[in-house]
Amino acid sequence: MNKIILNNEDYHIKESDLPYLIVYGRKSGGSHFTLALVKDLFLSGSKILFLTAFHMVKDSFLEQVGPDHSQISFVTNTDELKNAQNSQCIILESGNENLFIEAIKRLPDINERVVLVKNIEAFSMPIFDHALNLNKIIISGDIDNCVAKDEIIKKSFETIVAFNKTETVLPIEVPVLEKWSGYLSAKTKQGIVKVSIN
Repeated sequence: MNKIILNNEDYHIKESDLPYLIVYGRKSGGSHFTLALVKDLFLSGSKILFLTAFHMVKDSFLEQVGPDHSQISFVTNTDELKNAQNSQCIILESGNENLFIEAIKRLPDINERVVLVKNIEAFSMPIFDHALNLNKIIISGDIDNCVAKDEIIKKSFETIVAFNKTETVLPIEVPVLEKWSGYLSAKTKQGIVKVSIN
C-alpha cells in the first residue's frame, strides 16, 4: 500500500485542501505522488473525474486502489458518460480532450467531484479554460512545458506541491529536494512529502 508521508508522519488529503497544484519534472516522484493522493481521496469516498494523457497512469491508479473496481467506470465517449454518472470514479479515455470538456458540461454532479488533470504538459488550452474554473481540482504535471502555465499560476491554490525547482515562478519558495521528495505548502502546513511503499 502506498502511503503519503509529510514531515515523517502519515498525510491524508481532504477535499478542503483543494484546489491542489502538483508540479514536477520527469522521474522526480510527482506522478506517483499524484496517484497516491487521488487513491487516498477515492478510498475516503470522494467522487472523482480522472483525465490523464497516458493510459499507463490509469493502470497504476487501479493497481494502487486494489482489486475492487466496482465503483470505477471507464469512459471513451459521451454515451458511456451518461451511463457512468453514478459511479464514484469516472476515468476518461486517456488524452481525450473533447470528452473531458463534454464531461465538465454534462455531469450533473461536476461541482461535487474532485477533478484530476494529470500530465498538464500534454494538453491544449481548452482543457484549462474549463478546468481552472473548478474549485475541487488537482492540476498535476510539468508546468514549465504547459501551454497554460501563466493561467495556472494566476489561480489561487489551497495547496501546492513541487518536486523540483521550476523555471515558472511559483508563489512558494522551493528548497533543495532529495530525489523522490517534494515540498508541500498550504495555509496550515508545510514540509517535505514523499510516497512510502509498504
